[in-house]
Amino acid sequence: MIKYRHIFFDWDSTLWNFSVNSEKALNVLFRNYGFERFFPDFNTFHTIYRNRNLELWEDYALGKIKREFLETERFEYPFRHIGVSPDEACVQINALKTEYLRMLGEQTVLNDGAKEVLEYFKSKGCKLYVISNGFSQVQHCKIDRSGLKDYFTKIFLSEDIKEHKPQKAFFDYMLKSSNARKTESLVVGDNFTADIAGARNAGIDQAYYAPAYNGEPLPFQPTYIISSLRELIIN
Repeated sequence: MIKYRHIFFDWDSTLWNFSVNSEKALNVLFRNYGFERFFPDFNTFHTIYRNRNLELWEDYALGKIKREFLETERFEYPFRHIGVSPDEACVQINALKTEYLRMLGEQTVLNDGAKEVLEYFKSKGCKLYVISNGFSQVQHCKIDRSGLKDYFTKIFLSEDIKEHKPQKAFFDYMLKSSNARKTESLVVGDNFTADIAGARNAGIDQAYYAPAYNGEPLPFQPTYIISSLRELIIN
């Protein structure tokens, strides 16, 4: 893929292992806040939280909800789901969501091959970027602690740009700010709607990072489908 001179990487779940890092942070909070009083085990709480969190992030990317609602709802919902209000549980949601973001920013597990791929493209003279809908303060903390920061020419975050993936305005902004031609650019991401459909709508090639993809029909055929980041080097 050396024909691409500008490669734009999604961060969460593409380079940075969001699933593992989030679960580690939530597990600590589950124990610190004594959530075993309400849930039979951590896995029960985590499954409820994770499923609702995914729904909320989809709505956030599409501009249907605000950040404040997302941050609060994802922690209130698991209690409502089991028939207990946060007030009844004496859980301070504001303290919980603040502590979660702090702990999340301290996690450093990367997806397999992330550093190797960045090193390869950097050695070939490619310019690398981060594109993310994640909250600015937390994303900068994650990137700073990841050991990958020096690989990136620029970091594009939706809170800073005031546009979200998959909106075309987000991709137009990143191209203009990078002085990158569409024909020389590639977007790599795990979210089909935000990353892949958004890039396609902006006229940019896409690499859909989907380790669990089993061949099911997609809304359209991405430029590439990869199950491992290292396939970016091979293709």
